Amino acid sequence: FVYLTQTERCLRTKLTRNLDLGNRSKCRCDVVVLSYKAECREYRPAHFTYLFDNTTTWGSGRNRLFFHALERNTNYLYYIFLDDDISLKFNEKATPAMRQLSPIQAFQNWLLDYEPAVGVMDYSNNPAKSLIQLNWKICNKNLINHTWVASPIIFFDPVINAFHAKAVVHIFPLDTRFEQVNWWFTDKYLCSVVEIKFRGQALLFFPVTVYNPLHRPYPRYLAGTNKAWREFIKDVKRDVPERFANHSLLRKFKKDPQLYTRKSQTYCMNVTRHQEIVPFAHFAREEDKKKVFNID
Repeated sequence: FVYLTQTERCLRTKLTRNLDLGNRSKCRCDVVVLSYKAECREYRPAHFTYLFDNTTTWGSGRNRLFFHALERNTNYLYYIFLDDDISLKFNEKATPAMRQLSPIQAFQNWLLDYEPAVGVMDYSNNPAKSLIQLNWKICNKNLINHTWVASPIIFFDPVINAFHAKAVVHIFPLDTRFEQVNWWFTDKYLCSVVEIKFRGQALLFFPVTVYNPLHRPYPRYLAGTNKAWREFIKDVKRDVPERFANHSLLRKFKKDPQLYTRKSQTYCMNVTRHQEIVPFAHFAREEDKKKVFNID
């Protein structure tokens, strides 16, 4: 694993303790930190690397971290991007076995067990309860009392996301063209490219909830949200294989992105462990399924 984050100067001790980042054998990781106000000159463990750039935004900073991680030529399985103010806690979905570990260890073990293209956690401001409700409403799937630990998700907060090595190069660099207006717009790009390229393989891990109490000032002008979102979808659509270019999914997503995230059949897709991670493969799998069942 490689953890990639940004902070003003030096990473907070609270974060390194909560995520076990200070102990390399425990976190099984390297840590790369981009400082954007001042260089960090404090002691850091050998598996920590600090970069400095005072010209970055949220998205351009993550892009800088992404390119740096690639240049290391290390065979990381997951690239875990995170904000520097988060803390993780187990919730009621966590099993007794999970609670013998730390929340981040449970999340890492789940990543290795399932290998999603993108792994996300429950978030205090966008709880998994809404995803459970969507499964019930759209798919008639009752996840409340079920032992399932994960479900497909479309729109997720990028506060901490794990990207598989086979997926990350097809998702990054992030499109940051609207960040002078609103940093949140980059979230829309992220969710769009993941849904179009790896539909059903972005999974939310129910048992761990992430909290981030610190809210810094940054551009967040909301006007033009849907227009920007459609622009992202339009651009990602250019990479779709020609035979799927007019697929109804793309038309529905571009027509009303917010409605799509509330009503899509993506939530009903089966969760498959170690499913092959190939961009746009979901279109071919759907086509094959229709042939088997003779569906037009």
